[in-house]
Amino acid sequence: MTGRIDVFRVPTRISFGRGVALTVADPLQQVGATKVLLVTDPGVRKVGLTQPIEERLRDAKMPFEVYDEVIPDPGVAEVQRCYERAKECGADAFVAVGGGSSIDTAKMAAVLLANGGTVLDYIGIDKVPKMAAPVVAIPTTAGTGAEITINSVIADPDQHKKLVIISPNATALFALEDPEMTVSLPPFITAITGMDTLVHAIESFCSKQAYRTTELLALEAIRDAGRALPRAVRDGSDMDARESMMRAVVSASLAFSNTRLGNVHAMALPLGGWCHVAHGTAVAVLLPHVMDFNRDAAPERLAAVGEALGAAKDGRAAVDHVFRLNEEIGIPKGLRTVGVSEDAIPGMAKDAMLSGNILVNPRETQLQDIEALYRAAL
Repeated sequence: MTGRIDVFRVPTRISFGRGVALTVADPLQQVGATKVLLVTDPGVRKVGLTQPIEERLRDAKMPFEVYDEVIPDPGVAEVQRCYERAKECGADAFVAVGGGSSIDTAKMAAVLLANGGTVLDYIGIDKVPKMAAPVVAIPTTAGTGAEITINSVIADPDQHKKLVIISPNATALFALEDPEMTVSLPPFITAITGMDTLVHAIESFCSKQAYRTTELLALEAIRDAGRALPRAVRDGSDMDARESMMRAVVSASLAFSNTRLGNVHAMALPLGGWCHVAHGTAVAVLLPHVMDFNRDAAPERLAAVGEALGAAKDGRAAVDHVFRLNEEIGIPKGLRTVGVSEDAIPGMAKDAMLSGNILVNPRETQLQDIEALYRAAL
């Protein structure tokens, strides 16, 4: 018997529901944790999101220390600092509370705790030999999916690059998906993190590596995010919208973890590395341009995307809908408005072409295509 074999990996144990973050001590007790490093950023701690988590750890008599020095787009040095703090305090497990930056910092510090070395030793696919120390990830954004995926992204400012580590040994062991943790997210951050989820779903659905299981998950995420995101941006206290967005993150993350992505993500990483554009902004601005580029190569897929978004069953309608959605939720109109200039394009395009995501994009892509897409998105 010959034919394609599809492998679906879900290394993370996912718990979903309102209030589930308050069960944080349970997974730590399951793995026999004796000391925890709670990893977060100053903003998340300032608005009080870590307070109930800290209270639950105290109630469970679980010793912990707080590391709240996470910065946006953490680099190799920042991960090293978090790892050293964990070693100093004798932590054998992590709780990450925050967005992708906090979760990726904790995931990679956990890799170093179990494997030694530095982040640079593990760049690429399946380079992490031993399972990371246990991480319980509690996202405060409905966006990156860092709490579920086997991918971590770490900045390397010296090379103007973002480095990607992809390994089932470098993932969070537990994800507590609690929509109540996202209620205080400001409208613009809700918008750009939510668009990251929508991009994950659309790129996974259109990927050359998509198969029935991932397609169903991706389409469900497109339906949820397409309808709930404008509502969550308009009214952050709309709990049904927040819950739908969190559900979309789970579905999209499970899909793209098993398919890779496409040109949008290949192009977004250099925008972060060269021009410090926030990842959610980068993918949101690029998405409709890349969808348009892919239309002739994947007409049926993009028609299905259009239908799932609530537009017509047509690729052009899908593209137009995403342009309108970006405008409705306050995404910047073009990359120029967030500081990208034309002279950065050649360097960024060369970096984008090195991404494995280019290979699974539905339309074959050359260097000049990437340059043209960047220019269109300016």
